[in-house]
Amino acid sequence: MSIATEIQAPATHPKRRKAPWLIVLAAAAALGGLTYALAGVEDTVDEGFQERPMACSEAMYAMGWVLPDHASGQRCTELSGLAGHTQSGTFRMARADARPWLASLPGERNRPGGVGSDSVVERKEGLALGILRPPGSLQADEVRVDVRWESQDTAVVTFETFDY
Repeated sequence: MSIATEIQAPATHPKRRKAPWLIVLAAAAALGGLTYALAGVEDTVDEGFQERPMACSEAMYAMGWVLPDHASGQRCTELSGLAGHTQSGTFRMARADARPWLASLPGERNRPGGVGSDSVVERKEGLALGILRPPGSLQADEVRVDVRWESQDTAVVTFETFDY
C-alpha cells in the first residue's frame, strides 16, 4: 500500500447556505433602529423643551435681581431643554419707579450708542436695558428688559433671557 492511498482526503462538508430569512431579519432590525433613532431626534428637537410657569420673584432671584416692590400682574415662565435654559416674564410696576429699578440691576451693561451713564435706553414709549451675563445662578448670556408706558402711573415690564 502506498502512502498516497493511506492518506485519505479530508471529508468534505456540504456548504451551509445562510438562511435568507436571517439576512432579512438583520437588515430589518438595522433599518428599524436607524428609523427609531432619527425619529427620536426629531421628537426631541420639536418636543424637547419643557415650559413651566414660575414666580417672577424666583426668576429675578435666579438672575441676581429683586422684583420691584408692588409689582402686579406677574406672569413668568421657564423654558428648559437640550438647547439651554431661558426665562421670560411680564409684570406691572409704578412708572415713576421704572428707571431707578432698571438702573439698580446688577450685571455687565450692554451699552449701545446714545445711552446715559446707567445704560438705560430712553424712548418715547418707554425704556430698555440689556444686561450681559447677569450675576445670579442662571447661566444666561444676556437679559433684555423692555419697559412700556401703560398709563401716566403704570409701566409694563417684560424681560427675556438668552442663552447663546
